Amino acid sequence: MSGHVHPAEAALTRDDVVRADPIAFELAHVLAEPTGTSSKGFPFLEPSAYARFRDRVPHILAMGPRALHALELVQAAARRHGLDVDAAAKVVKGCVLTAAITAPSDLWLLRYVLGTLAQVGLTHRALEGEALDPAATDVERDGRRIAANRRELLADLGFVLSRGLLEQDEAGRFVRPRDPHAQGALGAFTAPPSWPADVSRLWARAFAGVSLEAPERKELVALGRSCPSLPDTGPRSWLPTGDEIEAGAHLLPVVLGLRAAGKHTLLASGIEMVARSLSPADREVGEAALTILVATGVAVRDGEAAAPTACGRRIGDKGAGPMGIIEAYHPYLARLDTILIDGQGGSWVTRGANIAASQDANRESFTRANDALDAFCKDTGFTPRVFIEHAIGRGEATRQRYSRPGGRELRYFGADLEDAAIDACLEEQRAGRLPAGMVFVRNADIGEPARLIDAIRAAGADPQGAVMIVGNGFHEVRGQTDERMVEVLRGYADAGIILSFTEESALSIDDLLATAWNTYHAGFRYVHEKSGQGLRPAEAPPPSRFPLAKSWHECTALAGYLRAERYSSRSRTIYPTAPHHGHNPSISANHFCVPRAIAERLGLAG
Repeated sequence: MSGHVHPAEAALTRDDVVRADPIAFELAHVLAEPTGTSSKGFPFLEPSAYARFRDRVPHILAMGPRALHALELVQAAARRHGLDVDAAAKVVKGCVLTAAITAPSDLWLLRYVLGTLAQVGLTHRALEGEALDPAATDVERDGRRIAANRRELLADLGFVLSRGLLEQDEAGRFVRPRDPHAQGALGAFTAPPSWPADVSRLWARAFAGVSLEAPERKELVALGRSCPSLPDTGPRSWLPTGDEIEAGAHLLPVVLGLRAAGKHTLLASGIEMVARSLSPADREVGEAALTILVATGVAVRDGEAAAPTACGRRIGDKGAGPMGIIEAYHPYLARLDTILIDGQGGSWVTRGANIAASQDANRESFTRANDALDAFCKDTGFTPRVFIEHAIGRGEATRQRYSRPGGRELRYFGADLEDAAIDACLEEQRAGRLPAGMVFVRNADIGEPARLIDAIRAAGADPQGAVMIVGNGFHEVRGQTDERMVEVLRGYADAGIILSFTEESALSIDDLLATAWNTYHAGFRYVHEKSGQGLRPAEAPPPSRFPLAKSWHECTALAGYLRAERYSSRSRTIYPTAPHHGHNPSISANHFCVPRAIAERLGLAG
């Protein structure tokens, strides 16, 4: 370190308004550093600037609006001093608004996981200095010590590690964090939450104007009263406090209840809310919801009304998708203590209540997939006759394809393992939003290609040259070894089906720690581990403490596919900076894969 201070940094950090605000003072150091520009024209922070933002500027829940206010103070100071920090400010604002929609699901999960680990005696033992080895650790149940399920304990401890509340020693055992702040959060709970894991369904009914039974309304009113207020903590690391974990666990069900009742638009549009506008049949329940929204920084109160903050508007616009995907795994959360000893048993993800949220999350990726298919057909002259949507949700990919030129000339098939998804699509079909002649295949496990292929042939169609779009469905294959995944993909390739599929990237724990709240992948990874599903990286990653599965690129190639790079795409990268190690994977990727025989016929294979 030379000790040299950049002139912009000196000017900003000496500004009286900035110096009077501790968060603004930290952001002044961040914004004063030079900002880079990506090959696509997007600004990014230098690694040292991002590290300072991550480690000194708390920005989840109530601290999100607080950080945005401080950001405005620094930008105003920069204008007074004739400085341009808008590019860096844009990156910081993006990180804060991202955290608004990614943090609540991780906090909701942490509340259950930490409560369960405390209930079975493990957090106390870790805080007392014991090193926890998943292969040789017992837990407490009914006054007895019982061996824990190694796989399940590794998933639980790994998730807490990924949120910075545990560390690992050289032997790979999980140990007490050195940070006193993290120790406090680790020991903040003695048991899992007392409310139902699927309490969002009660909020949804209340927001829809349904009069709840006395015990149900009592549950929601109590949640409003028990949500902690979150003080301005000043500069600190990104690690969550116990109160933030508790408040985030209160917030997520409210957001999903608003989405299920169609009232998330109140947040997205910035409309002032009162108790009756949220819960028409019960003002006290509406007041409980407002209390939670205000306590978590989603809204700011003015008398009886509360107006959404910038973070609240972001949650209303984008939050229900990622939050709903995570909350769908509530059956596992309700049984974490049993699963920790006995394994998964009969638990199963429940997507029915969150089909709309999944549709929200996948809409943009389906648009990219359909755009890629249009470009592929235009460039190669290929004309598909059959269009398939697997892991169908409400049929968003099909709806888009049907409305495009040539869409009415295709045969359509929809497949899903769950009846709830097929039933939702039948409703869409009756409403005229899906093709009238579309054939639906029930009980269609995406890991069993023959089920779908046989149904297509039975309907008098040919799967050869069909196009299948899948939104985050292949990771749901259970018992997923690398070999098993290649076998599944080979089944589709041998039938001649062109695949366009989107998958969230599996991220290493090192990346999850380094990117803090810039993705929701810590929780996403955890719930998929708990349910026996398999996330994979888009490309082969560098070595990590926790080795990841073979990448989607490798699996499709081994299965007989050619990934057509021109028609594949990637979302934003996980780091808002160019990391020193050069590894910056995308949040997710759209993979456009053509069976090699078809690729060769079209001149795509080099």
